Amino acid sequence: MSRPCAGHVSLLLHAITPPDTGVTPPTGLRGHPLVCVQDEDLVAWATEFPEKPDQLTRADLLAHHELVSRLDEWLDGSLPARLPTWIGDRDALQRLLTAKRAELSTGLERVRGRTELAVTAVWTTPEEQTPSSEAATPGTRYLLQRRQAFAGSDRRRARAHQLADELERLAAPDLAEMQRKVCPSKGVALSAALLVARPTAIEVKARLPRVDQDVRILVNGPWPPYSFAAAG
Repeated sequence: MSRPCAGHVSLLLHAITPPDTGVTPPTGLRGHPLVCVQDEDLVAWATEFPEKPDQLTRADLLAHHELVSRLDEWLDGSLPARLPTWIGDRDALQRLLTAKRAELSTGLERVRGRTELAVTAVWTTPEEQTPSSEAATPGTRYLLQRRQAFAGSDRRRARAHQLADELERLAAPDLAEMQRKVCPSKGVALSAALLVARPTAIEVKARLPRVDQDVRILVNGPWPPYSFAAAG
């Protein structure tokens, strides 16, 4: 499916997918052609720019997401590209597919028939205040305060792990994989990505709570499996 391009162009890679089954390619970013290059059981989709733009805009990012989402749904699986991933031309894209065929094929099998839900749990209660210490010296007082602060952080981490385990239990048996980051920042208890079966993704989303005793839970998606597979 690859063919040489006349003149100098730049390809912005969007995704790697299984072979298309009569899909009519949509238009690429900014109205430019969307091209596809095939290597056996892999197809790469990219916008063909006449020349590489200085930078991508927010509108470009949204258009990329929309395009990848459509391909992912139509072809029941995709490896979204890290944005921006620029490829020199179609021949270079063909060489990329050939060089990474085994890795990309394995990645596609991992996400085929699956989609991603993104979960963020934010704390709704303040962290426990460190009680004042009556230690005799400033040095001893400082050490006691640090010990108490670490104890509070440990309690929050334990609570966040408990929350992640509960979300994992609620998502089963439709859950294929889960990535979790516990207490990634002061106000966030948990940031997680769930790879779930596409047909039941909305049902899984509905099963996840939005409020718990000390957190508010935000669930986004379903969308392409950005957290579990990236091409380019």
